[in-house]
Amino acid sequence: MRNVISLTFASGISLIAAGSAQAYAENENGLYLGASYGYMKARDAEEFEDDNDIGRLVIGNQFNRYFAIEGAYIDFGEYGGRFASADTDGYSLGANFTLPLSETFGLYARGGQLWWNSDYDVAGFGGDADGSELFYGAGAKMALSKNVDMRLEYTRYNVNFDTDELGAAAEIDELDTDLDYANVTLQYNF
Repeated sequence: MRNVISLTFASGISLIAAGSAQAYAENENGLYLGASYGYMKARDAEEFEDDNDIGRLVIGNQFNRYFAIEGAYIDFGEYGGRFASADTDGYSLGANFTLPLSETFGLYARGGQLWWNSDYDVAGFGGDADGSELFYGAGAKMALSKNVDMRLEYTRYNVNFDTDELGAAAEIDELDTDLDYANVTLQYNF
């Protein structure tokens, strides 16, 4: 099923790229809003191995073709296994650094800070935890029209549960989880 979705998605991108004649240079700065849909995989802590389909809302300002500041709300959903589970969401603020390869296409690197909150259950002990961690990622951006861009990106978020936040569950060695997020974002540029 994933192969069919991937093939359909790749075909759609090819058609859009072939028909996209609008220059994103015309709209290289200003406010933008976007919505993302993608796939998240929880990694590293055996207790939290899982995957989810998740969404994200973004708002940002593109200062020039090369640099943007972006804020987002992301709901990672519930992930976990029989021993431990968590329901995590958060807000992020970061920067995107773009390398334009043509008038309609560019590659970018991104990084910033994630402020997260998580409700968890570990071995029958529940609670909540919060924190702030750095994130990083990379992606590609293509102008579909003067005001609409499509982005494909991969971002790694890290969620560290400190042992003092876990209370009775603090005997667990480590609850560090990397949340890998691959997504498609549609962005409207004002």
